[in-house]
Amino acid sequence: MRWFMIAALVTVSFRATVPPAFGACVNTKCSDTASIEKARQMIQSTCGCTRSGQVHGKYETCVKKTLKLADITAIIPQKPCRNLIKKCESASICGKPNGAVCCSLNKHNQVKASIVGSASKCKKGSPCGALLGLYSTFDACSTDGTCAGPTTTTGAPTTTTTTPPRSRVILKGALTSTVGRFNYNAMLGIPGANAACGTNFAGTHACTYQELQNAAAAGDLTGLKDTGNNTVTSFWAIDPSAPALQQCIDDVNSQLNWEYATAHTMSRGEKVNLDNAAGTLGPLQMGVQCNISGSAWVGCCQ
Repeated sequence: MRWFMIAALVTVSFRATVPPAFGACVNTKCSDTASIEKARQMIQSTCGCTRSGQVHGKYETCVKKTLKLADITAIIPQKPCRNLIKKCESASICGKPNGAVCCSLNKHNQVKASIVGSASKCKKGSPCGALLGLYSTFDACSTDGTCAGPTTTTGAPTTTTTTPPRSRVILKGALTSTVGRFNYNAMLGIPGANAACGTNFAGTHACTYQELQNAAAAGDLTGLKDTGNNTVTSFWAIDPSAPALQQCIDDVNSQLNWEYATAHTMSRGEKVNLDNAAGTLGPLQMGVQCNISGSAWVGCCQ
């Protein structure tokens, strides 16, 4: 998701004052950071925060619907806290492929965060965004007005560009390989994969296909091994925008993706091979038998 050098768009007027401690969609009444972040990651994955063709309005509509689902209400039972999450996701660049969060300090030395149409519109601050996994005005800025991640200044003193850290930026690791019926942390499907990612790599969720592509571009996939120290050579291509029958849907019982366990319906999956040494992805494979075509891995992205 290298969004930073795209042509400038109109600046979005939303501004938010970031609390003294950056990087949290929390307040005094909703302070369970771990649960809130887990719910947000599930929402971002379900609603396709970085999905190709996604727009912010549709993303917000999806967020409102997803916040009512049982998986989310079980994690965040308090309605005020779900409303807080809705506010945090609304103040994000999800569905804005050229967008960035502009971080700076005001005259009172307080952190200010604003959403701009492109990095070039951030004239007096640091443009922060998806390359660092920073989407919302609630979690993109550090206390000194820079990105909540490493930055380096090049050229004139007023020009700041964001560079990824040497460690993995988007993809933080991988779960052990599985057939198309995910079964992690004693839970089936995407919820189980999300839970296992969060357990093994704090603050992560199961990578979508788009996120895997972004991770490859960021150099995250080179030499990747899973939680069992096995070399990763392929991924299941999780794509919320793809037809359900290409996402290993259990079209007999639960009607949920990546839970398919039999071979007598038209339910199939998508996967992609990984050149582990080069860190590059092969072409997307479609029509893969979910339970008899071998295993593939699930990546964990932030």
